[in-house]
Amino acid sequence: MNDDRAQEPKANILVVDDKPDNLRLLSAMLSQLGYEVRKVIDGKTALMTAQAAPPDLILLDIMMPNMNGYEVCQHLKASPTTRDIPVIFISALDEVIDKVKAFAVGGVDYITKPFSEEEVFARVENNLTLRRLQQQLTEQNARLQQEICDRQKAESALWLSQFYLDKSRDAICIINADARFVYVNEAACRILGYSRTQLLDMAVCDVNPNFPSTIWQSHWQEIRQKGSFTFESTSRTKDGRDISVEITANYLEFNGQEYNCAIVRDITARKQAEAALLGSEAKFRHLFESAPVGIFSIRLFDGSLLDANQHFGQILGYSTTDAIAQKSITDFLSDPTAQQQILAAKQAAGKVCQCQIQIRKQDGTIIWVLLALRIDAAENCLVGAIAKIGDRP
Repeated sequence: MNDDRAQEPKANILVVDDKPDNLRLLSAMLSQLGYEVRKVIDGKTALMTAQAAPPDLILLDIMMPNMNGYEVCQHLKASPTTRDIPVIFISALDEVIDKVKAFAVGGVDYITKPFSEEEVFARVENNLTLRRLQQQLTEQNARLQQEICDRQKAESALWLSQFYLDKSRDAICIINADARFVYVNEAACRILGYSRTQLLDMAVCDVNPNFPSTIWQSHWQEIRQKGSFTFESTSRTKDGRDISVEITANYLEFNGQEYNCAIVRDITARKQAEAALLGSEAKFRHLFESAPVGIFSIRLFDGSLLDANQHFGQILGYSTTDAIAQKSITDFLSDPTAQQQILAAKQAAGKVCQCQIQIRKQDGTIIWVLLALRIDAAENCLVGAIAKIGDRP
């Protein structure tokens, strides 16, 4: 492999001269020095050759028929494919004005004929070195621009992430394995009442009475094993209030360190609403059970009992409502018209239907009751009440 590299040409050079002797001399000279040389005798061919396979350097004679070297150079510099190829003019013209014009059209150097082998080699090597350095600089600049672009994108993504974390309505805390806060967002400060500086100097046990330092390690093992889980707990604010919170713990590793990214949501209002709902349900249940009339609900499509209070069972002669839990309302009807009354209630959405009907008690006796029914479309059921009215005259 090293031998193959040693045999590779140092650079590709295009020599343009209308004098065959000059072409042979330059070609032989440069080939001996390890360059790959291509030869053309006129400007038009030089342009086509350079476009087809751009060389690393062009040695260009000025005095040529049809298209002189100045014109060739101008065409080369006008093309995106060849504009960056260094052009060294070689000419017998030795006037200052000729050299100035050569540089004005884009040449990088000027060799006056007759030339020496040492001078050609030195100028060729110097300009090829400059060319390589320019290419390296261009590549480095391109890489640098890409790195800057990538960094800007990363910084933008980081800024957006930071903005999301800080503006999140839920508290977000990153906690290390020692239960110390290493990051808190604005919501955490707002909910707990501490500044960010204060929280970053505190531990979990300072704001959560459910996790004293004595049980932290067992909790950390649970976080590590489960990876992510949600539970309810209590947080204590700076002013001493205990608030209900829902915590989602998320285990993560970064740079060889373990962390818990905890998302903490204040659920105090939800807990208060749940407590109020439970209170309302208990109050309603008490009223339901202590009502002086029998109250029941039946499923619309088959008439099976869904619920009934104690007085309903007592009217029908049952000691407990459990005894009638598996029955249908039709099991108690002895009046043939009662079915029609129930059907009418089903069709009278939003209205209360009342009627007097006969029902059969557990012991088989028949009694008269006042029946009121109303459809509850939301629950897909009929809600009713019965009151014993004795024998109808």
